[in-house]
Amino acid sequence: MTKITRLLLCTCEETMSISPESAAKALGGVSVKTANRLCTADLDVASRALESGDGTMIACGQMSALFAELAEDLGAEGRLSTVDIRDRAGWTADPDATAKQAALLAEAALSQPETPVRDVISEGTCLVLGAAEVALPAASALATSLAVTCVLPETTDDLIPTDAYDVAVGRLRTATGALGGFAVTLDAFRPLEPGGRGPATFGDPSDGARSTCDIILDLRGEGPLFPADHKREGYARADPGDPLAVRNAIARATDLQGVFEKPLYIRFEESLCALSRASRPGCERCLTVCPTGAIVPDGDHVAIDPDICAGCGACAAVCPSGAASYDDPPVGHL
Repeated sequence: MTKITRLLLCTCEETMSISPESAAKALGGVSVKTANRLCTADLDVASRALESGDGTMIACGQMSALFAELAEDLGAEGRLSTVDIRDRAGWTADPDATAKQAALLAEAALSQPETPVRDVISEGTCLVLGAAEVALPAASALATSLAVTCVLPETTDDLIPTDAYDVAVGRLRTATGALGGFAVTLDAFRPLEPGGRGPATFGDPSDGARSTCDIILDLRGEGPLFPADHKREGYARADPGDPLAVRNAIARATDLQGVFEKPLYIRFEESLCALSRASRPGCERCLTVCPTGAIVPDGDHVAIDPDICAGCGACAAVCPSGAASYDDPPVGHL
């Protein structure tokens, strides 16, 4: 982000009071321009500021998408920042909210530490679970871009073998992991026999078959495989009786191939964890509140799986020892 040298304030059609003087002081004496309709009639004011080559802050969060689009058109994406002062300190009964407005502007001008991330690689291996009438068409649609294995709960006479994707029969016992790193265990597993003539045949059943995949498309019509399943990256689930939901789930799964950045929300110091000492149980607060199941006991402390963590921060909020702290942004920055 370019150093801010210009600030644009807007009264939002004269519905809020602003103080250019206090705003300029909060930002170290930058140039301040005011407008009444910055997102409509006065949009040219924003255009001229962005075209100037200076770092520009626009004190309007509600129309930030419009200003971002304008900056992109002008090649000024790196020179624009926006901040909301209207809803937070503009539309208020306080007759003098300029001090809070100035504080919000000063906060927005601080350099923000980058969110720590790790790369998650999904090579596009996808497991489709569900009855044949729904799962097989889904597997066929996904096979154009992903490497698909379709596991059916029972055999079907209508199955036509294809080289586009693999088919097996089995019953899911367990599933763990997240995008790029799922591990599944299946019972009564019967792979499709590749040879023979006539109807498709399956091998002898075996329990405890293990496999890995990057993506899971769950069309079983049963309960979710994971707690807070909507937060489990790489897992798409839909009601098989809802064609629109199935199509949307297929579309989501199709987009899950490639390299993705996974934010590392929690900083954890295991030496501070009070789960147990000398085999005596202690604090289990984080285990209780984590909605995704990302936290598990690991000896005298817990372990937090960063791939499953969805960043709600509940563990950091209840941790009495400071072992778990929210790292997006770091506490030191706050």
